[in-house]
Amino acid sequence: MSTTLTFEKIKMQGANLGPVNPLPDIKNQPDIHASVSADETVGAEDAKYVGWGGIHTILPYRLQDGYDRDKQEREYEAVILENEYLKAEFFPCWGGRLWSLYDKQNKRHLLHRNPVFQPCNLGVRNAWISGGVEWNIGMTGHTPYTVSPLHTAVLKMSDGTPVLRMYEWERVRRVSYQIDAYLPSGSKYLFLRMRLVNTNNEETPIYWWSNMAVDETPDTRVIAPADTAFKFDYSSVLSLIDVPEYLGVDASYTTRFPFAIDQFYKIPPQERKWEAALDGKGEGLVQFSTDLLKGRKLFMWGQGPGGKRWQEYLSVPGSAYLETQGGLGNTQMEHVPMPANAKWEWLEAYGNMKADPTRVHGEWKDAYTCVGEQLENDLPRKFMDDELARLEKELNIPAEPKTHGSGWAKLELMRLGLANNFDGEAAVFAEASLDEEQKPWVELLQTGVFPNADVSQTPAAYLTQPEWRKLLEDSIAAGKSEHWHAYNQLGVMYYAAYEHAKAKEAFEKSIKLTRNAWALRNLSALISAEGDFDTAADLMLEAIDLLVIPQLAVEVGRSLLDAKRSAEFVTFYNKMPATIQAHGRLKMYRAEAAAKLDDYAACLKILTGGIVVSDMKEGEMALSDIWIDMHTRKLVKEENAVAGEELTARILKEYPIPAEIDFRMWVH
Repeated sequence: MSTTLTFEKIKMQGANLGPVNPLPDIKNQPDIHASVSADETVGAEDAKYVGWGGIHTILPYRLQDGYDRDKQEREYEAVILENEYLKAEFFPCWGGRLWSLYDKQNKRHLLHRNPVFQPCNLGVRNAWISGGVEWNIGMTGHTPYTVSPLHTAVLKMSDGTPVLRMYEWERVRRVSYQIDAYLPSGSKYLFLRMRLVNTNNEETPIYWWSNMAVDETPDTRVIAPADTAFKFDYSSVLSLIDVPEYLGVDASYTTRFPFAIDQFYKIPPQERKWEAALDGKGEGLVQFSTDLLKGRKLFMWGQGPGGKRWQEYLSVPGSAYLETQGGLGNTQMEHVPMPANAKWEWLEAYGNMKADPTRVHGEWKDAYTCVGEQLENDLPRKFMDDELARLEKELNIPAEPKTHGSGWAKLELMRLGLANNFDGEAAVFAEASLDEEQKPWVELLQTGVFPNADVSQTPAAYLTQPEWRKLLEDSIAAGKSEHWHAYNQLGVMYYAAYEHAKAKEAFEKSIKLTRNAWALRNLSALISAEGDFDTAADLMLEAIDLLVIPQLAVEVGRSLLDAKRSAEFVTFYNKMPATIQAHGRLKMYRAEAAAKLDDYAACLKILTGGIVVSDMKEGEMALSDIWIDMHTRKLVKEENAVAGEELTARILKEYPIPAEIDFRMWVH
């Protein structure tokens, strides 16, 4: 059959994504990948970029933490690419995610197809979803667009093959990226040509990982052509280990390994770059690419309570998946330098692998040799290199957008005095993509005036580029934007640029001009980062008196607990509207306060009363920590027990943590 490309509405159970958080990311909450180091097993060359290129805030993006867990049948727009062998479902609304790849000939899903849309707190902007293939660009921690729409366009190659183009402009690195997906008639592989363009006139750190979810079964073996791997776990230290055995277990079978862990295979430079997840019959997904995408990774949740809990929290009961990935670097603990105005391209392919099951499940080196030989027989390495060269002419043509992503690229093009494309590029960013988020900044650009706003309304969306900061500074200096809104924005810009003293001055000026909750909160966040928790809490209480919104209430609660003012937290909590009291994270803080106040009954009631913290963060063990703290305090008080490791071990044995609140990822 001829390949078809169609836009379709697909129904599935889904949670409400909710609104973005209006508070800028000035909370300084570390990511689990922050402060990573490499030990002596990792050579100097491989450790060169470990920890380099990290960020301290996701600004200018706003956090996406307004989702719930109330799944209802909802309709989502997908794009379907289909030929006689494969059916691929893409969701441009979720970062262009390849949601499903169905092998029609063998009647099997090659990817883990999540039956629900359920965001959880695993991404750089908080919300993240599991399943399919995610395209991660920018910085460690998935992508800012993981549940946000990309621009789309449709074009055709000279032989008539339809192509789905999805693209955006990543605002932190200022790199545009383009995904051209196609499925030739008669092909057993789905192809994706990736293109990155550094729109800066200077080098920038860059990161890309194609993140594939695959169903996890006891007989699934993950294979890559490598004898060593860089290991990362919750110790935050990168080590080089032999594979497949680690801690006496063959970790290439993920259901055999007890803990959550990352393994980044060190594939020799001369070897073809691929990874496969094959079942007991030697069949399953294989992903391969041209050599620029050199890294390959295996992530497993482990068989502990937290790993199982997370998989089901992201999906439905019984869900189990593992991740294989391909990236530009050796590991996800690093970024690679992308030269000024550089343009990078590579080609990826996805399809079904059938290899000799005896060899696949035999000795490790023979297993990857077998799969590599079969792959070369099915689709030679040279074909991929030649195809990428062919695509440079076939696909470097503009196509009018069919649907729109954000308007930030178009705004940047306006600032640069360009039309709808970055210089020499095919991705079209149309004026129709501009919306209310960009409107105040368009006004600043065109009139030199940044508009004021009512303090009860959400401030304008944020920009942090130095060029925009200069425009705002000039506007204020000229007396055109001397108001609280402009100074609050300027403070956010200074914070993003690590200029904390200037940020504090700007927030203080904003408050002086018009007392407002936004600048009070931002000033509090900076002061909290300096360790003055009491002053920070006082400012937060002032802010909530001016503006009662759930996002601010949660931060007020945290600030009071950080200041060791648990009794005051209870008073504050009881004054909040019922809808805010019901917020899962604020209820968790209420349980924490109860434990610290030795109110055992109140704490136990919350922890066993079906508490749901929708935005529980990956690696966060707050609920289990509160459970242990509650019982520790009770036993110390009632039995004169001595707090410490022995008492904790006793608590875990006599008062096991309920499964519904156990998110521990590394349990010995």
